[in-house]
Amino acid sequence: MLELSYARALATPLMDGTPQSGPLPVPPAPAEEAAIMAEWEGDRSAPRVSVMCFAFNHGDYIRMALDGFLMQRTRFPFEIVVHDDVSTDGTREIIEEYAARYPNIVRPILQEVNQYSQHIWPITFCMPVMRGDIIAYCEGDDYWIKPDKLARQVALFDAYPEATVCFHPALEFNEATGQHSLICRYADSVKKISAEAVIGLRGASIPSPAFSFRRVDATVDAMMASYRGAPIMDFFLQSYMALQGETLYYEDAACVYRRNAKGSWTSQQQESEAEQRYQRDMISAIDVFHANTRHMPHSDSLYIPLYHYFKQYVMAPASPMQRLANFRQGVALLSHMDRSRLLRLVRQDVMTRLIGTRRRRVSSDRAVQERKSA
Repeated sequence: MLELSYARALATPLMDGTPQSGPLPVPPAPAEEAAIMAEWEGDRSAPRVSVMCFAFNHGDYIRMALDGFLMQRTRFPFEIVVHDDVSTDGTREIIEEYAARYPNIVRPILQEVNQYSQHIWPITFCMPVMRGDIIAYCEGDDYWIKPDKLARQVALFDAYPEATVCFHPALEFNEATGQHSLICRYADSVKKISAEAVIGLRGASIPSPAFSFRRVDATVDAMMASYRGAPIMDFFLQSYMALQGETLYYEDAACVYRRNAKGSWTSQQQESEAEQRYQRDMISAIDVFHANTRHMPHSDSLYIPLYHYFKQYVMAPASPMQRLANFRQGVALLSHMDRSRLLRLVRQDVMTRLIGTRRRRVSSDRAVQERKSA
């Protein structure tokens, strides 16, 4: 099977993808629990798939997320493990309502103290209790729209034993504009995506509600330890699992990813100071992550996002003196990765810019001279 490269993936519409017309699909009201479970074969107490959902103040969205999970038509049992991090807008009460209605499918984890504020990711609590060998991830403000999503992903995992990741395109709904677009459509059929592409595109390569991964018990503790102090989870979780094996893509847009939803990460990254703090934290986190994964093939692909965040961090301030200070601080953050390798990339980029600027100046001077001669 053809493996799509980083360069090929980079040319695919990711964020702000191909605009779509017509209404945005929504999941139907779910069937009763008995009707859902009637189609299952095998031991119902041993689900094949665990749906992992993180919720925090998603009161406006969580019903659609849960309905999208419950609309799945499968021959295998599945469970929904939904973690609420002390929401204050009614999210918890909605989760409790669904757990009461679907007691054999919906398994809530309801915190009494907010864990994110203590820099503890919800996955820390979900992974130990989830029973499936396939984990399907979706946050509480996103949702699924195709009833065969889980069935198709499990079938691909079964067909390709070396695969550790499976995903598909998404419809991205921008809450600020009310428009939706098709994102991350790499091909019209099943393909492999290189680990370099997954890592190099810095989390934009895989829409989070499209992401499913194979549970490898021996790596769970190492996986969570590798990005415990990171400012975001999705990129590192995707990268870790992509480094473990093959990444599979199929062509059906089976989910909706919300952009600029209330309280979401995309709505928070607005101010320059917050962005610089995020870039600095990502530099440090990638450095630690590389130290934990350097024994894996393709781990050096992490130099691509490292360079991206380093360049952003250095160029963000308007003041040349502050840029220099950020440059020095960014280099000082690296304790494990090769600083000289990063600096070679920086010098190469600077030279490319200088050459480009010089060529534009020469072209401009020639045009002026030609006009004068005419």
